[in-house]
Amino acid sequence: MQNLVSGSTVVRGPAYRAALAHRVALARHGLPRPRRQAWWPALAGLLLGLLAIGPGLARGFVLSYDMVFVPEPPFSSALLGLAGGPARPVPSDAVVAVAARVIPADILQKLILLSIFLLACSGAAALLADCWHARTGERPPLLAGLAAGVYYTWNPYVAERLVMGQWALLLGYAGLPWVLRLLCTGPVRIGRVRLVLTLLPAAIGGFAGMVITGLAAAPAALARGEGRRQRARRLAVVLAGCLLLSLPWMIPSLIEPVRADPAGANLFAARADTPFGSLGSLVVLSGIWNAQAVPAGYGGVPAVFWLLVVVAAGAGYLLCARPMRLSPGLGGAGLIGLAVAALGVTAPGRAVLRDLISAWAGFAVLRDGQQYVAALALAEAIGLGAGVAWAARRVKVTPAAGRGRGAAAGAVLGVVAVLAPVLLLPGMAWGSTGRLHAVSYPADWLTARQLLDSDPAPGTVLLLPWAQYRRYPWNGGEAVFDPWSRLLSRTVIYNDALTVGDQTIGQEGAASIALNRVITQPGPLTARLRAAGVRYVLVDAGPLLGGARAGLAAAARLPGAQLVMASSDLVIFRLSEGKS
Repeated sequence: MQNLVSGSTVVRGPAYRAALAHRVALARHGLPRPRRQAWWPALAGLLLGLLAIGPGLARGFVLSYDMVFVPEPPFSSALLGLAGGPARPVPSDAVVAVAARVIPADILQKLILLSIFLLACSGAAALLADCWHARTGERPPLLAGLAAGVYYTWNPYVAERLVMGQWALLLGYAGLPWVLRLLCTGPVRIGRVRLVLTLLPAAIGGFAGMVITGLAAAPAALARGEGRRQRARRLAVVLAGCLLLSLPWMIPSLIEPVRADPAGANLFAARADTPFGSLGSLVVLSGIWNAQAVPAGYGGVPAVFWLLVVVAAGAGYLLCARPMRLSPGLGGAGLIGLAVAALGVTAPGRAVLRDLISAWAGFAVLRDGQQYVAALALAEAIGLGAGVAWAARRVKVTPAAGRGRGAAAGAVLGVVAVLAPVLLLPGMAWGSTGRLHAVSYPADWLTARQLLDSDPAPGTVLLLPWAQYRRYPWNGGEAVFDPWSRLLSRTVIYNDALTVGDQTIGQEGAASIALNRVITQPGPLTARLRAAGVRYVLVDAGPLLGGARAGLAAAARLPGAQLVMASSDLVIFRLSEGKS
């Protein structure tokens, strides 16, 4: 573009007039082309979300492992992370509780899940488009952006974390491309307000969402700027933004002592769920520690075909994205994330993690290593999209005689790149083949909530059986974190030890540790529980349900306790004063 300035008169050259005429022509036919293109990845993300959630879109709640939404969630100290134990659900549960005052909680859950897919797909496409435009002055083909967006949205990482119910982590994952878009294509001097806005999904996601975002944002901040001082200033701004938005969960973690069992390094280590071993599984974005979260049909021959897509994505990044410096710093972040994820793969690495956790419980954030391949997933997505864009660009420079066939071949390549993730991972579709479905809480549960919360007398609620996860018949037998801690405004004490297979990690909350000593001892529990401040004992699973009312208190080792409610779904005892 030619600009000649003479006095107060600006004379622009023919390139500018041609570009202006092009913009006018596009405006006559509706939105400008770049803006029109931006809608397609968002629409694709929405369609992928509808396909992935499937039966979970019906009225009711999707309950799977850590994904626990409840009707009209009450405000309690647990929302602020002050009820004991690690502040993992902070501030995500508080945000849900506030939003549920405006939108019914089950509808809110579906909107959040759909927003994850929409943000992830449109964000990866926008990152590729803006980086490509910054380097070439052109917009990449629409299929290139769609390929990047679909790959980032529909992959084993998202599938496995969705079954695990880690919606808050996935919200941070979905916002990651938007953070890097600001750092890689925005002004070198980072706008603090814009940075905070792009970090909001990670902030809502809590410590896990913020950690994976910070891991990718720091290298991106250092990859731009002139001189060490400017790069250091960019890094300081990013770290300050991450720190500021992490205060909701950091402050409770400082107030309430955090405990972590070093054995968690063994339990949460990445595992092989493909023929490629633990490290190979991480590279193809799987390898979660819970074998029950692996998508149906994945892990055998389908994983081999998925590997081919990953190889193509890696080649696209190494041969196209990296030489063009698309999203500088992303490749380094991906390698750092892979290295963190692979710490638990080897015995020496697990030993290092155990030593770190023993020295300071905060290092427990590193034990679930597979979650840190989020940046690698984005690098692979950008690589796949860059490869498609590079192929389409090559078509433009071919001789006119072969351009038609080349354009057709380029279009076919783009369509294949867009469809391949969905076709090769069908186990993620339709609510992970029916596992993610909507259910309603039993009426007795809602009656019990009203009974427990209406009692003005102080005291906590002890949850039995003494376990953290349940498999309710009314939830189709799917594992779910017991919902009572979110249903009640009273403090609920439960066993927060976790057993997977033959491995168990110990309790993390002080109240859980204290009552574990009481419950695991023989003999009556009534007096000891009352001395520990327990007002109610709630049994929502186990052999007591459906039994004769006459002997329930004795069977529960609660002599003298008052039976206030008994049904096929739950039993509630009140520990009255003066009885033992």
